[in-house]
Amino acid sequence: MTEISIQKTPATLTDLEECESFGEPVGALPLQTNAGFFESELAKGQLYTGTWECEPGTLELDLELTEFCYLLEGHWRFTSETGVVSEVRAGDSWVFPRGWKGTAEVIEKVRKVYAMMVPDDAG
Repeated sequence: MTEISIQKTPATLTDLEECESFGEPVGALPLQTNAGFFESELAKGQLYTGTWECEPGTLELDLELTEFCYLLEGHWRFTSETGVVSEVRAGDSWVFPRGWKGTAEVIEKVRKVYAMMVPDDAG
């Protein structure tokens, strides 16, 4: 029988490990850490969940996935390639739709919980 996966207290996790960059850095590469806790094959792709943290800096994003996020701490500003500016702060949730392009500027260190749906044809 398949059981549920639980990541206890993601806001206070201390075992996050350095990971690949979520996007291309603009300037210095900000430190990014992650603690994944669930992976699964979908009918047409993969699902990944976990907690991710990033120090201040700016990343260029060109997303080939869909991602749901909930911000546990920090302040983030997104500017789409069409110029739409969106800001999120601790307590906010949002979805990065597949195909979203723009910049993600970490104003104050962010920590989010996420669920990424990566289609088989990504990359």
